Amino acid sequence: MITALGRGTLLIADEDAERAHRIRNTVSSLGYSVTVLSSARQTLRRIRKRSVNAVMISASVDDMHISGFLETLRRANLATGIVVYGRTVSAEDAISWMKSGAADIVLDPEDQEAMKSAIQRAFSFSISSRERKASQDSAPGSDVPQLLYRSKAMGEVVTRARRVAPLKATVLITGESGTGKDVLAKQIHALSGRAGSFVALNCAAIPTTLLEDELFGHERGAYTGAESSREGKFEAADRGTLLLDEIGEIPPDIQVKLLRILEENLVTRLGGNRPRPVDVRLIAATNSDLKAEVKRGSFREDLYYRLKVVEIQLPPLRARKTDIPMLAMSFLRESAEKHGLPMPELTQDALERLVSYNWPGNVRQLRNLMESMLIISGGTIDTGELPEEMAGIQSGSGSEMRVELPVPLEELERQAIKKTLDLAGGNRTRAAEMLGIGRRTLQRKLKEM
Repeated sequence: MITALGRGTLLIADEDAERAHRIRNTVSSLGYSVTVLSSARQTLRRIRKRSVNAVMISASVDDMHISGFLETLRRANLATGIVVYGRTVSAEDAISWMKSGAADIVLDPEDQEAMKSAIQRAFSFSISSRERKASQDSAPGSDVPQLLYRSKAMGEVVTRARRVAPLKATVLITGESGTGKDVLAKQIHALSGRAGSFVALNCAAIPTTLLEDELFGHERGAYTGAESSREGKFEAADRGTLLLDEIGEIPPDIQVKLLRILEENLVTRLGGNRPRPVDVRLIAATNSDLKAEVKRGSFREDLYYRLKVVEIQLPPLRARKTDIPMLAMSFLRESAEKHGLPMPELTQDALERLVSYNWPGNVRQLRNLMESMLIISGGTIDTGELPEEMAGIQSGSGSEMRVELPVPLEELERQAIKKTLDLAGGNRTRAAEMLGIGRRTLQRKLKEM
């Protein structure tokens, strides 16, 4: 298995040998095995012959259009992350290529940081695709959702998840409702190598009187109506992973038993006397502030610290706006396959409105909207098809920076640089141009910050 730190195979497809050599020098430092080819067709032949994790291809290759190149890879169902680069790429082409499966588009191939970030995302795409396919092959009918991202914030989340996945350490996933905590938990399990199943329980959806039974199971005769023994979620997840969503909803008396199980790795069914050994990797998730719950006395402090051996905080969608185009395209494609409908066209204006919106329902809201738009659109999704709260947004309105004066001049500059970098998707060359300063000046200011 490859990792985000290297040991993967990368192809560079560029008819400009000097530029390809410069790019090779840039990405070789990441530890990948790099091969340079001069055409798209050569690249396709190489991919068919051997496993390739990622491809960086110039938008100006003259032997095949990029759309055809991407479509060929998609039909072959190859788990290869693609980065397209070129200064003359139009917004329409970028959207079309991402719709066809490109992991990233880089407008300035001389921007080394942007190229490195893009190739890391391409490798992450490749890893996720291979792991999802392996999971489906080993467990028919299972489905491990893919984490799609371009933002630095989500990149840090994925890096932390990959580091903790092979360990048995308890993980606490926090974040607003709809940010994808369950998706991240499934990814951690898929990467863990654990032989058992992934089992999930939403603690807020189970009445308190039944929650203990759901978690620990019961023996025959434990209570009226218990005509046969039944295992709980802990036993069902033996040698696997148990996700307890909305962990803050567990009442204090069950918190005590949960802590004991985590410490002793033994579970006792209701009405039983024989403790049963279990090997369970616990992942807890919540959209509430557990630390505040501890202060209020509604959540045990010792359990809180036992759960957050490793804490991963998922950012809200409004804090990862650079991920929205990729997510929107992926959800459209997923919904089209689900309903057997053709993939609609998402206009640039509509996409800009999506990016500018604040998404109180986060990724879940975006997914549901894309499915709705697919069904009601006539083949094109424009601003007129969007909900009223989005249709009225002016494109780019998400770029406003609100500052409460007075503040020190250095703080104003820091906020301006941070906001511009966000708008530029982390591309420092584009951010410098937007700020009207040189890239070296921006680099110096970032170091000072």
